[in-house]
Amino acid sequence: MAEACPQHTATELSKAERFKATHLAARHGNYHQYYAKFRAPTIPDERLSILPSDILRNARVLDLGCNAGKLTYEAMAHCGATASVGVDIDPWLVEQAKAAYPDGPCTFEHFDFVDASAYTGTALGNFDVVLLLSVTKWIHLNNGDSGMLTLFAHIHSILNEGGYLIVEPQPMSNYARASKKNKELREMYKSIQIRPPFEDELKAQGFERILNFERDEEGFARPVHVWKKGL
Repeated sequence: MAEACPQHTATELSKAERFKATHLAARHGNYHQYYAKFRAPTIPDERLSILPSDILRNARVLDLGCNAGKLTYEAMAHCGATASVGVDIDPWLVEQAKAAYPDGPCTFEHFDFVDASAYTGTALGNFDVVLLLSVTKWIHLNNGDSGMLTLFAHIHSILNEGGYLIVEPQPMSNYARASKKNKELREMYKSIQIRPPFEDELKAQGFERILNFERDEEGFARPVHVWKKGL
């Protein structure tokens, strides 16, 4: 569970202290102004719009690490999904998502989605598409290799046959930066053996990579990989 940011005014904390406090509180990547400050406010998000239209159209979508729900909503509102469920480990972000989209059409759930036994509410059942966008680094740094493998296995189990897993893998250089910003992640970072983009691990689970979009966003490499569950 992510801790809340310390309650100090801007004048009480130096810039360095605010930087440290922000990254300690957001150890799961649960930045509270992520789409306002860090990502381009494109509507719909390019990571959705570059996908072939038939992937999201008429699909039941599960958005893991949904933050404040922007992509969860856009999967339905702009990409034609029939249902879209956002899940995040941060209860504040889930409440923000519910407040932003109070009357649907998407729904939001709060739990640690690496724990297969925690799935509840509208996140139960099978899905046609699972989104793992800008979140694998945080899953890996907090849960290690075993957590990544557990999650991949669970995603495979809840995807319908022929369903899609959309992954935005972050490179190890990003892991290194994150571990420098938050000392609580350093030991796990040192223990990691498997590497993004997790090709061998996903193939072993029964996925086939069918598309690979190489992207650059504000100076960062932001690839999007589309994996399909075998029939």
